[in-house]
Amino acid sequence: MLSISKVLQFAGLDISKNIKIARHMDTRGVDVHELYATGHFELYQSYQEKNHFRDCDYLVSCLGIENNQAIFIGVYEVRAINKVNGFPDYLDVPYKGKAKTYSRYKYELKKLSGFEELENRLLIKWESRAQSWCMKFETSEKEIIQLLPKGYVRDFPGYLEINLSFRELQKVIVDPNANNIWHKMLSSVGGVYLIVDTEDGLQYVGSAVGKEGILGRWKEYANNGHGGNKKLREIIELNPERVQNFRFSILQTLPRTLTRNEALIEESKYKHKLGTRAYGLNLN
Repeated sequence: MLSISKVLQFAGLDISKNIKIARHMDTRGVDVHELYATGHFELYQSYQEKNHFRDCDYLVSCLGIENNQAIFIGVYEVRAINKVNGFPDYLDVPYKGKAKTYSRYKYELKKLSGFEELENRLLIKWESRAQSWCMKFETSEKEIIQLLPKGYVRDFPGYLEINLSFRELQKVIVDPNANNIWHKMLSSVGGVYLIVDTEDGLQYVGSAVGKEGILGRWKEYANNGHGGNKKLREIIELNPERVQNFRFSILQTLPRTLTRNEALIEESKYKHKLGTRAYGLNLN
């Protein structure tokens, strides 16, 4: 068995130090993967309700994913522990009011260099959900399941299980080698797709057919966020950061060989069902 402790030791981690390993996976409506992608994770990690990182020189941090697995994101030096009385009100963060509200400890953490080639690539087995999310590193012996390719986003879940953030969509599109299954599957079908603006819940229904199928259409969204749609363009022009709230999913797959008019008939059915003309982002 190849364990994460052996791999990180080979990469330069001094395992004679007091080390803990943590699998972050919040159940309070907070997406830790989104926090990590948007640069909010390190502050989130530094506040804790219990003194989880006490007697700890280094912290091996991971993000939880499905099937009791985790993805390694870095090693942090624990420089100091400070007692606090809750999370600062003046900080405007995505998890405000959901998590960290009753924090009692604030840790000064510094990310160590030298592990960049392994970050977002080491896939680790975490035994079971009942196992503690934070534990001593030397006793955990977490097994490495896979070293993922650079630029890999996630496994292709099946067409009707897709729910990509805009940032994830961009990563899938720009790195076809690491995400070749996504490119193969999305280019093999047409379909009716849904874009949801998670800030206000408004929805846009569109469709795609032709040579590259859904992939070809979604490449346009990955490029500019709006894909030429008037209402989406207006939203982004008013606030360019708003595009980060968009999520992409597929409502129905269609043969790529359908005519554009045939695809529009299927698209119209979903616009009617979801009310996206009257209450959403579709203008026709």
